[in-house]
Amino acid sequence: MRAFRMKRFVFMLLAVFLVATIVPAAAFAAYSTSGAVEVRLKTNSTSVTINGKQSTVLTAPFEKSGTTMVPLSVITKAFGAKLKLQDNKIITLTYNDKTVVVTIGSKTVKVNGKDQTVAVAPVIIKSTTMVPVRVIVEAFGAKIGRDKKTNEIVVTGALAQSGSGNSGGSTNIDPDYGKTKVGDSYLGWTMNYPPGLVLANQSDDGTFVIWGNTTSQSSVIVSTEKVTDVLSSDEIRDKITTSWLGDDEVVIDKRTITVNGLNFEKMVTRTTKRGMLFEYRAVQKGETLYYVMGGVAGSEKTALDPYQSLLDSFVPSFDKANKAVKDITKVVDGLMSINDKDFGLSLKLPAGWYRDSDSTNPSFVSENGYFSFSISSVQGQDTAEQWLARRQQLVHEDFLSNYIRNEKTSSITLKDGNALVLSYDFSYDQKTWYTANEVLLIVGNYRYAIDFNYDSKTGAQGEALFKSTMATIDIDTAYVQANYGQIEDDMDNVDRTNLITKTSSKYGYSINLPAYWLGVDTDFNQESVTYVDNFGHMIIQAIEDTDAATVSRAVQQSLQKEGLTVSGNTSFYVGNATVIKYSVEDVSSEGLPTTEIFYFVQSKGNTLMFMFGVNEANATPSALDRIDSVVKSIKFS
Repeated sequence: MRAFRMKRFVFMLLAVFLVATIVPAAAFAAYSTSGAVEVRLKTNSTSVTINGKQSTVLTAPFEKSGTTMVPLSVITKAFGAKLKLQDNKIITLTYNDKTVVVTIGSKTVKVNGKDQTVAVAPVIIKSTTMVPVRVIVEAFGAKIGRDKKTNEIVVTGALAQSGSGNSGGSTNIDPDYGKTKVGDSYLGWTMNYPPGLVLANQSDDGTFVIWGNTTSQSSVIVSTEKVTDVLSSDEIRDKITTSWLGDDEVVIDKRTITVNGLNFEKMVTRTTKRGMLFEYRAVQKGETLYYVMGGVAGSEKTALDPYQSLLDSFVPSFDKANKAVKDITKVVDGLMSINDKDFGLSLKLPAGWYRDSDSTNPSFVSENGYFSFSISSVQGQDTAEQWLARRQQLVHEDFLSNYIRNEKTSSITLKDGNALVLSYDFSYDQKTWYTANEVLLIVGNYRYAIDFNYDSKTGAQGEALFKSTMATIDIDTAYVQANYGQIEDDMDNVDRTNLITKTSSKYGYSINLPAYWLGVDTDFNQESVTYVDNFGHMIIQAIEDTDAATVSRAVQQSLQKEGLTVSGNTSFYVGNATVIKYSVEDVSSEGLPTTEIFYFVQSKGNTLMFMFGVNEANATPSALDRIDSVVKSIKFS
């Protein structure tokens, strides 16, 4: 499933997304023609006045521990400060040559790189980011006081100057000012510029775009999806329902509409919990399904009326000759530019690759390829050559020799230095082969691991893509050196001989497991326990009041009925207990050949059944010995 196919909850995250957006000061120029700024507000009041113009905020300012907390949007609107977001919680404000960094939940504020402590940490309330006003505006050179007559808090200062340094309170004019439409030349769509909304978030490949306004809780989304067949009206409606509708949405309008000569499937929903209305439209053109959607706060369907002309303006085409259209495409010459600031990573990948949202590191996948990037600390006097040797040893420990081929080591020049490369082909079934390239780079105190895999059948094309992608990689090693601490490499540092003892008081036994195995069901006093590693699993099942021989026969008969051949039937002793063992060759749900090994041992009238599954390609002598040693470590109390 595509990583960007977001559910309707993205609208509720709009407040977080918007913090990441650089809001042009031109949008707020109406507040001041002279460059002077005056903000008046009261605690516990949602009314805020900026240069005499009154507006309403979603969450009222409040006072806590002597600190006045105000909506962040009040500061940005008044002063034209720019914002950036890191990790959805670190907010950087830029005002002229001043920089203020606040972190949600932290009482430490950085002002031009120096730490200051505030009494109350920034917090998000009702989707509004609330910040301590004094430390921020004073960093901007503004003054803060109180009007004793009105009991208003008054902030006075100046509007941010433009990036060119012009004086006189000039504003940062949007270079796209005058554009009346927005679109994507690669994905092929155009619509009118969303009025009063700012671009809040856009996926790496541009297939998901959201504009929004936190004050009015209004949002507009354009998204695209590749389809292989011509979809019927019902199929398109089903895609809207399954891909976008939230659990609390009730459909109040569903029909086919004709706009600009095209038939759109339209659905309107009302939420039962969030006080929102949404309108979804979808139309297919060729192999692309286009979605355009709007969301507003309200309960009456008429709340969506102001967005009808905007939604009606959407067309699944792009006219490059139309100078009134702002092109926001992320794909240029077939490549999408990716900039992951949290990891200091920039690169280009072909369109069609998408981010793996489940990965904690930058990872991208395509139909035939995989890319991942990770950072770890250099340990002692470790070298790239020693690092590569350990990675190479791990490959041989994890794969049988006939499941690896074309192994070689080489070097490659990246923008940030010379890296070593471990390349090899691997397979899980000796039918489908993949080419792995493990690129290892050390700069300063940090190691950078880049994994680039592709389907071996792509041959020279895959190799060319690997090399061209490596040529685009640019790592901000200075940023990593300045902002990262000690990071251990879980894979490189793992000691597979390290054991951990687990005990079951209910069934009266203890057992030693490899410490690196990941526990899924870990309560040993329950009937079932499950652990997994990269290439297999272990399940311990307790069968009460039944002897081991009976359970063993029943399981064996069941396996044989499924057409599986039981082999290696043997027994041995662990202490005074007899252990029955046999195995079968099976095929996993992914179609990969696997080895399933069963052990049965009796204790206090109960039977413990151990079931180990490992990919046939990974059933190395060390892996099988590790499994055997787990069972042989059992001790009964």
